[in-house]
Amino acid sequence: MGKVIDLATKQKRLDDAYPLEQEYGIYALLTQLHHIREGRFLRGDYDASVLLLDLARLIEEARLNRRQMQAMQLVFVRDWTQKDAAHWMNISQQAVSNHIRTAIQRIAQVNEREEAA
Repeated sequence: MGKVIDLATKQKRLDDAYPLEQEYGIYALLTQLHHIREGRFLRGDYDASVLLLDLARLIEEARLNRRQMQAMQLVFVRDWTQKDAAHWMNISQQAVSNHIRTAIQRIAQVNEREEAA
């Protein structure tokens, strides 16, 4: 006989770990992006797929500028340090940090507005 999987509990666990209406939740998700993507493929984690789709939609709706997107891609997708990203972007590390912080704030605001509606 197969295992019973409580999908609601699993989704709640992800929602609690990565609250997308909070800046810390988005940051936590971005820092664990590779792990969550891996879970989607290796464990067939449906909830991870839903979470990643939600994040992608929120990023699109946040209408980040080119530099914000670039900083996010380099640091969270390519796993570069902010210092390396700054060097490549020809800006300071503080500017990279500011781009990321602003992007995360905008993403959280989009989700917060949706939750309130």
